[in-house]
Amino acid sequence: MLFRILPLGIVLFWLGSVGWLCAVVWAPPGSRMARVDPLEVYRVFFSWNDSINMTLLEHGLRRGQVTVSGGSGNDPVTGAFARDLSVSGSVERYDPRSVSHLVDLFWKGTVSFTEAMALLESDFSVRVPGQDLSARLHYLESAGMVDLRVSKDGREILGFDGLASGPGGSAAQSPLAMLGAMAGGPDGLGVIGALGLGALPPGALSLEASARMGNFNFGGRDMRAYLLTLRHSTHDQELRVYLSEVGEPLKIESDLGFEAVSELLVPLDAYRRDLPPKIE
Repeated sequence: MLFRILPLGIVLFWLGSVGWLCAVVWAPPGSRMARVDPLEVYRVFFSWNDSINMTLLEHGLRRGQVTVSGGSGNDPVTGAFARDLSVSGSVERYDPRSVSHLVDLFWKGTVSFTEAMALLESDFSVRVPGQDLSARLHYLESAGMVDLRVSKDGREILGFDGLASGPGGSAAQSPLAMLGAMAGGPDGLGVIGALGLGALPPGALSLEASARMGNFNFGGRDMRAYLLTLRHSTHDQELRVYLSEVGEPLKIESDLGFEAVSELLVPLDAYRRDLPPKIE
């Protein structure tokens, strides 16, 4: 009897092992991650109360840097609780003649939310040194008011202070649409839209969010992290944000070839090369 059961046990053990191995190797990555409420990810990030420098990459080539910070607390004046997100950075271009990187664009965006993640206000500014062009937009949700200023060569060429919907309530003529078009434009401005910064104006904040938690490999290091996916249904684009268990951003990926990677995960020799490095 024992000699009959033993071969059967060995076969069942072998089949189980092969089945488990196939599930691990060929199962979709998302199926091995636990779903979590996006609000949990937001809570962890805004409780982080810190900032981090990230390297901006385009198709694996270094294009600049990004600084992301998140925090929460009570307003010292009103006492109201708010969550604040700040994203700033620069877009660079490698110049072989000077063997250095030249800055094409500086930008900064800040957004304030309630604890339930309802928009309070946002502020966005961009400067293009090569064209002596700068723009700033401020939006206050409670009043539905926006202030937009665009200057070139030290002279204001566009100014708007009024309702966010624009004249006659037309969204197409609104300053938010103007800045959105600028964010998706050529040169370094395309980075703004690619990393989701074009979503800072309220018209683009209607994003679908989903979140998971699982194990990921970053730069050869296995880490447990959150994956927050933000989808813009109108443009059919995704922004994938990876955060550590304590809310520290590790990597931000877009569908347009741009990504931001924590400097802790970028190889040190990437900054010692004369040519822009390709990060695998």
